[in-house]
Amino acid sequence: MITAFDSSRTGLSMQALLIFLLLDVGFLLLGFPRTYRFTRWWSGAARAAASPAPRRHVERTMEAVRTATRYYWRRRLDCLPRALTIYLLLRCRGVPATLHIGVKRYPFGAHAWVECLGDVLDDSTDDWRHEPYASIIST
Repeated sequence: MITAFDSSRTGLSMQALLIFLLLDVGFLLLGFPRTYRFTRWWSGAARAAASPAPRRHVERTMEAVRTATRYYWRRRLDCLPRALTIYLLLRCRGVPATLHIGVKRYPFGAHAWVECLGDVLDDSTDDWRHEPYASIIST
């Protein structure tokens, strides 16, 4: 059930910030494979019925993640925690989103992004469009 706090701007930003913190702790203590499995389980277990207004949820979620990013300091600006946070927030609201993790051969690189309603969400790096990443994980 989504409460008024969940759908408010402050509530969504706080949730995004909390997810950033939980992901960092998970990566540190459990490593990527277990943290990734947990996020897949969480997104499936917490998923509500299909959202009646998915575009509105996408816009509000993206705004909340951008706000949380401003207040959360990381040594590196990784695409993985950001993509996982977007994915979890959308899936928990019943919005169909797909998380992709991809690699490219030369120069070697990895990238994570979310696709929703036919759009790539919040992908701040345009270089991956010029040198496409092969999606090795899609959830």
